[in-house]
Amino acid sequence: MSDALRLFVGIDVGSAWTATLSSTADGLAETIGRSGRWVRPELYHVTVLFLGSQPPEAVDPISEALAGAAARIQPFPLALREVVRFGRHENGALVAAVDDPTRLLHRLRDLLDAELRNRDIAFDARGLVPHVTLARPRKGASPLPVMPVDFSTVPSLLVSQVNLVRSDLLPTGPRYQAIATAPIG
Repeated sequence: MSDALRLFVGIDVGSAWTATLSSTADGLAETIGRSGRWVRPELYHVTVLFLGSQPPEAVDPISEALAGAAARIQPFPLALREVVRFGRHENGALVAAVDDPTRLLHRLRDLLDAELRNRDIAFDARGLVPHVTLARPRKGASPLPVMPVDFSTVPSLLVSQVNLVRSDLLPTGPRYQAIATAPIG
C-alpha cells in the first residue's frame, strides 16, 4: 500500500489553547530540557480516532462517516485539566489532559465508530482518552517529570467542527493537513 494515507480524526484546539499550551511547554522545557521531543504548537490537536494507513479511495467513505456522526450531536465544550504522563510505561509522553464535561466528545467517537464499521473501514478501536500531546521522551532519556500546571483560568474550547487529517511523517517531523471538515450539529 505505497500510496496509502496515514489518517486520523482530530479537533483543532484553536489559538487560545495553542498559546496557553505553547507557553506551558516552554515553561516545562526549561526544567526538562532535551529529555523530551517537543511537539510544534501548530500540530496541537485532540485526537478523536486514529485510522492508520488507508487507501486513497477510503477518504470519501471516511469523510461521509465523519459527517454523519458529527451531524448527530451539538457543539460541545472541552476544558484543559492538568499535565500528566500518558502511556503504559514510565517513559510516556507529557500531555495536557482534556475534560469532556458533557460526554459529547465520547458520544461523537461512539457514533463515528458505528459509522466506520457500517462502511467496513478499519480503525484503531482503543478507547478515547482526550489529551493534547506536548512532548515525547527521547530514546534512552529518563522519564519526563510531571509538574503541576494550573489551567483553571483557561477558557473552555467550544467544538463546532472536526477534521479528517492526513499525517505525513517526514525527517523534519510530522506534517498535518486537514483533508475534510465536518460541522458539529
